[in-house]
Amino acid sequence: MSPIRVGLIGCGSFLRHTHLPLLLASGAFQVVGVCDLDLAAARGVRGAAGAAYATDNAAQVLADADIEAVIITTRHDSHAALSVAAAQAGKHVFCEKPMGLSADECCRVVAAVQAAGVVYSVGYNRGLAPLVVEARRLLAPYSDKRLIYHRLQAPFPAEHWTHDPAIGGGRFVGEGCHIFDLICELMPAPPVQVFAAGGTFLDPSRVHIADSGIVTLTFADGSVGTTLVASDGSARFPKESTEVYCAGRALWIDDFTRLTYRDLTPAGDRELTLPRQDKGHRDELAAFARAIRAGAPAPNGLPQALRAALLSFAAVASLATGQPVPISQADYCL
Repeated sequence: MSPIRVGLIGCGSFLRHTHLPLLLASGAFQVVGVCDLDLAAARGVRGAAGAAYATDNAAQVLADADIEAVIITTRHDSHAALSVAAAQAGKHVFCEKPMGLSADECCRVVAAVQAAGVVYSVGYNRGLAPLVVEARRLLAPYSDKRLIYHRLQAPFPAEHWTHDPAIGGGRFVGEGCHIFDLICELMPAPPVQVFAAGGTFLDPSRVHIADSGIVTLTFADGSVGTTLVASDGSARFPKESTEVYCAGRALWIDDFTRLTYRDLTPAGDRELTLPRQDKGHRDELAAFARAIRAGAPAPNGLPQALRAALLSFAAVASLATGQPVPISQADYCL
């Protein structure tokens, strides 16, 4: 495949330390233009990426006829508007999570992408992590109901902008969507209900939205997935862990580094340890490239993006009301 000519919008630490090295190493992408509101940051990435130019005006990138696709890694409140503008400019779109901060924003993204006929992917990378892919393979033969537990814990300081509902959407929208997508990817049936309990565990004078809690997703076949989101966690303890129980079998993924699987007999057991943590970012970008060049399905495309977004909004609503919130497959199966 010829390299896909991309524009980068947003030059924060995540772009610099995660996506940029993978883009440059893949050979599938050529960075043409770089944009950030902080022009100095954009110029720094331009140098590292060998891009033609840096700008603080996203419109310049979107108007560039030499750019085929954009990668959006800005703050959350700009994701939907930039995705809509990029689609309307005829650019393929890879946007970091979340898809948007409201159902209306997400629906506008859907409409713009469908009207333009461009490839759209959102950054729910965990479902593409090698150990998660292997977990799906191991569990695929079994249609029995599943119980899944996922832990997401870390110190997430009160001053972080994600806790601002208007900018970051809060922890459950800003990062919880990752885990809702992951649980759905490990389930054989669609989600039908969300129930959440929690609140503000950080300094309530600084954080005015629920930052921690437990969210339970119920699925159409009776399966249940639960995630614990802790913002006042420990940096000295692994951030994430996933457990799956199904048909007399148990599976554990330890922080996207190690997989332990116990079958009905020891002969079917599996142990797999990676040389380093892999949350799927490399495979996600490779799949995005294949979708553009080879017409393969978009990774985390519109239905999957919308599904996790709606689950995150339902979790916030349940946290506020203390009541379960129904989810319909018709809302995200486009």
